Amino acid sequence: MTSTDQHPPHDLLADAAAAGIQRPATSVLLVNRRGKLLLVRRAATTLLGGLWELPGGGVEAGESVLDTARRELGEETGISAVRFTAYLGFHDYDNARRLRVREFLFAAVVDHDPDVVLSPEHDAHQWVLPAELPDRLADHERDLIARHTAQPKPYPGYQPLPAYLASIPAAPMWGALFFTTVTGEAVLLRSTNPLKGLQYAGGDVEFTDPTPLHAAVRETWEETGIRLAPATELLPLVATVVEQPRAGWPTKIGFVFLGGVLTPAQLAAIRLNPDEHDEVVTVTEAGLKQLDDPHAHDLTLAVLGALRTGAPAYVVR
Repeated sequence: MTSTDQHPPHDLLADAAAAGIQRPATSVLLVNRRGKLLLVRRAATTLLGGLWELPGGGVEAGESVLDTARRELGEETGISAVRFTAYLGFHDYDNARRLRVREFLFAAVVDHDPDVVLSPEHDAHQWVLPAELPDRLADHERDLIARHTAQPKPYPGYQPLPAYLASIPAAPMWGALFFTTVTGEAVLLRSTNPLKGLQYAGGDVEFTDPTPLHAAVRETWEETGIRLAPATELLPLVATVVEQPRAGWPTKIGFVFLGGVLTPAQLAAIRLNPDEHDEVVTVTEAGLKQLDDPHAHDLTLAVLGALRTGAPAYVVR
């Protein structure tokens, strides 16, 4: 049996296929606020009937492993209103049909005990403390649960990763790409939310993003259709931003990377996500100072200054 706790690369499934995995699957370590995790029991009429297990199942064609985790949790328990907090790595093992399986594990948290609606392949469920696991539980899942919920005795203040992540505010970090036109104008996106004004392409770092640069590249693709490689030599850092606590949000740290110059044809080809942005705006440095949007223009002026000096800006706002 092998395992890893590394951050997930962009293509977990390709890595699994290259390793000879015949069946990629996912499981969900769903924990409530009392520290209990959800187990489901396989129905007597199914293979391995009576065995307790974490919700999860096989990856279907066209799915990502996270998509599978969400779908299987919903299909097997009827639960959808959860917050996924971490990718916990994988275990490889041979299943009852002698197929080589790679089980990707995700942590999720729920604020209350929701109603559980089981699928026909399961006939019971229970919320159980990690120290009270039932006897009939697959060894590899028992190992996964122990590894990610056990509290080491030498460190009484230690929290396992799923519990720790559930205790902190979501999305404390973001990444964005800054583009200019061939004539040196800043390229901004107008948010559909009037309170957010003009923005860069980018967004919050998700737990599947190995770095803020990966988040910036992913969000830029989702928001504009511009696809770039997350390479620091191609997309250098131009600003670090400290967002001070406000409106209930904690301190957030942002990283702005230089996306490069967009030609008129590339600007015209931008495909906006209508749920987030409704206009591409290009503006000169002089025009920035006239904008009634200090939240956007102060940062952009700092970024333009960084491009002139070659030294990344440090912005507190």
